[in-house]
Amino acid sequence: MNKSLYTLGALAALSFLTACGGQNNQAASKASTPAEAAASGAAADAKASVKARADLMEAFKEDLGAMGKMVKGEAQFDASAFQQAADNLDANAGKPWEHYTAESAKEESEAKPEIWSKPDEFKKEIDKFTAATAALKTAAASGKLDDVKKPFGAVGQSCKSCHDSFRAE
Repeated sequence: MNKSLYTLGALAALSFLTACGGQNNQAASKASTPAEAAASGAAADAKASVKARADLMEAFKEDLGAMGKMVKGEAQFDASAFQQAADNLDANAGKPWEHYTAESAKEESEAKPEIWSKPDEFKKEIDKFTAATAALKTAAASGKLDDVKKPFGAVGQSCKSCHDSFRAE
């Protein structure tokens, strides 16, 4: 009886393990080795990094576009809307840079290799941008168009400077 209980238990365990083995995740089922699974995960992370930074840059473009129309007189100056756009811009100003990972350097994007080969220069551009967005946010608090023109221009110059050095057109 002891032997038949052992055999029955072993069969039950084997059945359980077989059933669990059929629920592999997609990455593991596509990869035949742990190294391939890790490489597949890294590639997915790199693509996600490129998308995340592109999405943040698109948000910058939208906020700057709305403010730019007001600064240029193409749209009526709305102090509240300008403040909201400046707040959004400043809140996101530090976010894209974490997505410039070494793995993402291998992905197709508008990022030049200099981002990774000249990290100190890239960091200086980031610092200029975040300082400019903070100054614009502060200026927007006055609610006056004349007060935001110069800081808005500084943000634009910061974008241009970084794009000239670190973005492929």
